[in-house]
Parts: sequence; structure tokens; C-alpha cells
Amino acid sequence: MKKIKKINFKSQIPNLITLTGLSFGLSSIRYSLDLNFEISVICLLIASVCDALDGFFSRILKKESELGAELDSLSDFLSFAVAPCILIYMSLINKNEVMGSISLLLFVIFSCIRLAKFNTEKINKTSDLRYFKGVPTPAGCGLLILPLIHSFIGIEWAINNQLFLNIYIFIVGFLLVSNIPTFSFKQLRIKVSKNNYIYFSIIFFLVLLSLINFLWISISTISLLYLLSLPISLRVYKFQLSKIIENI
Repeated sequence: MKKIKKINFKSQIPNLITLTGLSFGLSSIRYSLDLNFEISVICLLIASVCDALDGFFSRILKKESELGAELDSLSDFLSFAVAPCILIYMSLINKNEVMGSISLLLFVIFSCIRLAKFNTEKINKTSDLRYFKGVPTPAGCGLLILPLIHSFIGIEWAINNQLFLNIYIFIVGFLLVSNIPTFSFKQLRIKVSKNNYIYFSIIFFLVLLSLINFLWISISTISLLYLLSLPISLRVYKFQLSKIIENI
């Protein structure tokens, strides 16, 4: 008689966090269909926090697995591709025009390709851990819903300019599958010193207080700062690459 293998709860913590994020992604779809757009966006934000936490805990606990990687990709596809596209379709897209539907369809396709490429690079271990190739799917989701967040604070450029909105969605989708190097903070390490922890704590609590008191303005600002970081990451990457070539 075979012994029943005990489940190591610690090893399942990252997967449980991933499934929690998936649940919030599904909840976002539900609230989008109910036309409760603000709650839908909040669900996506919580899903993105779960996405960051599952990777963090898998590295800390050293419990990375093939199952966890597959769960993470499937969760990302639903939470950061399907769910935000349904949200944008229900909230901003003119249902009488076909271009909006096509741009969102392309975003989902680009997201799928992006996740497949990312998984392939992880298997072959060909990726530079300091950079992503293209914009990560969670960041792409944040950029996609930015026009809706603007509408929450009274800036309704997307509703009044459907053509520009469709072009914007296509560009964000294209950034997902592009080869533009973007900063990866997975390998970020803070040097242990009293001053560094003080500065980090001050910045962390300022961001947290901003999100609590000025949620939509804070998210909008963070998304715009991320957009501005793209040309900077490209420049830094080229500079580091040129230094490597010089030393060969």
C-alpha cells in the first residue's frame, strides 16, 4: 500500500497567491459586466499585487516549480489581458464602431504571444534578468486602463477621441511583443544600511498614503512615470551593451 504523500503547505503559498490573483481577475470581469468600473479596476490592482507577491514568495521560499510557472502565465493572461479588455470594451469603446473591438482583440493576441515568448526565454534561460524584452503584461494592463482611470478624475479624452483611443490600445499591445528592453526590478537589491532603509521606508509610506488618499491620481502618475522610463531603459541598456562590447 502506497504511503499518502504529505502536502508541503509552504511550497503551495506562491500558487495560492497566484490563484487569489486569478480570483480577483475573474471578479474584475464580473464588475465590468455589472458596469461597476471603479471596483473592476481595484480588482485588477489587487491582482497585480498578487502577481508581484507570488514571484517574491517563490524566490524567498525557493519553491519555484513548473506548475507555478504555468499557473502564473494562465492567471496573467486572464487578469491582465482578457479582464482589462472586457473592462475597456464595456466602459470606453463605441459599440457601433468595429475598430475598437479589433484593437482590443489585437491586445489580447499580443498578450498571449508575449507570455508564450516569456515562458520560452525562461525555459531556455536566455533572458537578461535585469531587463524584460518589451513591456510586461501587468504593466501593459496598467497602461491599457489608463484612459479609463483618467475618466475617473474628469479627463475624458478617450471617450471623445475614439480613433486616438484605438491607436493608443494598438501601441500598448505592440509594446508587449516588442524587443524594447524595459527595467526589471526582480533582481533589485537594497544595500543594507540604516540610511537606505530610512529612505526606502519614507518613499514606501508616501506612495502608500498617496494611493489611499488619491488613488486614481496616484495610479495615473505611476503609469505615466513608467511610460517615461521606457526611453531611459533603452538608453541605459544600449550604454551597458556598448561597455560590454568594448571590454571584449
